[in-house]
Amino acid sequence: MLRQIIPSPEPAGDEPPVLSNQSFRLLWIAQVISQTAQNAILYALIIVVLGLTESTTSTSGVILAFVIPIAVFGIFSGVLADRWSKRRLLILTNIGRAACAIAFFFAREHVWALYGITAVFASFSQLFTTSSASSIPFIVSRKQLISANSLYSGGFTIAQIAGLIVLSPIILKTAGAGVLFILTAAIFLVASSLARFQPTIGEEDDEEAHGTFPGREELRGAATDFAEALRSLRSDPVSTLAMAHLMLSSTLILLFAVLVPRYMQAILKVSPDDAVAVFAPVAIGALVGLRAVGWIVDRLGKVRTVAIGLFGIAASLTIMGFVELIGAGLEQTEYLNPFGADPFFGRSILVTLTAVIAGPMGFAYAMLNTPAQTTLHERTPIDMRGRVIAAQMVLANGVALVPLVVVGGIADLYGVSTVILAISASLVGAASLSLYLEHGWLKNGGTGPTAGGESASWSRSHEPAPDSN
Repeated sequence: MLRQIIPSPEPAGDEPPVLSNQSFRLLWIAQVISQTAQNAILYALIIVVLGLTESTTSTSGVILAFVIPIAVFGIFSGVLADRWSKRRLLILTNIGRAACAIAFFFAREHVWALYGITAVFASFSQLFTTSSASSIPFIVSRKQLISANSLYSGGFTIAQIAGLIVLSPIILKTAGAGVLFILTAAIFLVASSLARFQPTIGEEDDEEAHGTFPGREELRGAATDFAEALRSLRSDPVSTLAMAHLMLSSTLILLFAVLVPRYMQAILKVSPDDAVAVFAPVAIGALVGLRAVGWIVDRLGKVRTVAIGLFGIAASLTIMGFVELIGAGLEQTEYLNPFGADPFFGRSILVTLTAVIAGPMGFAYAMLNTPAQTTLHERTPIDMRGRVIAAQMVLANGVALVPLVVVGGIADLYGVSTVILAISASLVGAASLSLYLEHGWLKNGGTGPTAGGESASWSRSHEPAPDSN
């Protein structure tokens, strides 16, 4: 069962709260602040490139420069995370990202230089995420694993919202991109310092304590290890569906980063720097959602919770896509127009409507990541965790490549509202398919978990799986 994410989950049995574990607490704080800085940089790069080129297609180039290295380097990152020192990787990857942030500062007037630095930055980010996620089973007890995974997933969601919607827009509007890059460099150095305080990740007789950098043969075998991780995922339908949900969640956040600046310019007629004023309710809705997700999962199950989240996001996006028509209708209706003759608190009707639906959209998004990530963590063999997490990131970013390649051009040709409505329709289809699989394939099709609740090929090395919901 999922636990509440804020405040920290209650301990299982006699176990203390997971945040009382110093190792996990340092890892979690480093994850939240560094991922916040990472997402802030990603949004800032989109705004900077949009300002230099005035083209949504060019902003898609930023995202492609970010996801392509992840899709390629991810094959090797799982081997590094499983076979070398995770603590060293956490330290070095944050130092590397700090160096990239400083490089962004000096290259912020040059589009192609920004693309190149972004590729290096993405590689460090992929290795950090794989290393931090695969460290969790080594630093918490088996009984604390679900709570730790829930907190980790919640921290990831919080970092996305804090970086994309709060930190980056505020700093860009008040101080500019240069200050943001220097500030994020400092944040990465703080995260690296937190990793330095980490004790050895794993027991003293564990491979973590004696891990050596993978040799040439091990790196050559990375593709084989990656294929093994994919085979393991395919052998467990519950994990396969959870992976699909995580891939969809990652794609959505990348599409959001590409489309929001254009949406604000073309539809709302405001500067992209004002995103925090328009989309701040997303953060509030997500925090409420993170508090509620455990309660909802207890009653509906994980798959149905994710489906509700997808339907909720689709409904919010549909309103965003038709916001101009809705606003025009309200303006012409004497009794249904809540804004009167003057803008509401200085905002236009379109901005106000978008802000109103942003809260429910944030709540719905909180239903995606945590149930799916918890399912995957619960069912992944510990000795393959790094490779499975790397496979997750490679697949997520690989799948995202196709829509990211075309979304900018489609938005330029047919309008951002058309793209948003198409995404909404796709989410309805994904939610409906998830419910169909949950009802049929996962429960009655005979190809899902065995009667004991586990896929037979995975049963030897992870805890008994919860229900497939």
